[in-house]
Amino acid sequence: MDNFTKNALIGCAITCAIVIVFFYVGSALGFTDIAGTDGKVEGQAAESGSKEAHATWYELSENGEYVGFALAGGFGGFIVGYTWTMVFDEAGSKGGKALG
Repeated sequence: MDNFTKNALIGCAITCAIVIVFFYVGSALGFTDIAGTDGKVEGQAAESGSKEAHATWYELSENGEYVGFALAGGFGGFIVGYTWTMVFDEAGSKGGKALG
């Protein structure tokens, strides 16, 4: 294992440990009730704009949001992975023929 890979793995492990500690401390202090934050923000925005808040034409449940963001990330990853060689091909910048 080269030096960069070893340092990257150590850095990732330390970062994950810090995030886990922060989540644990936050939940131990009682910062777990964040439900309804969107509704509060929308209500404040409606009050400041002197308009009534109205629902959108679509409503996603909590699980629907998770699934939607997971699908968007997955499709985005496939698109970036498919076009990676066309966009970042070094052969094309050195006078060679690009793939695709």
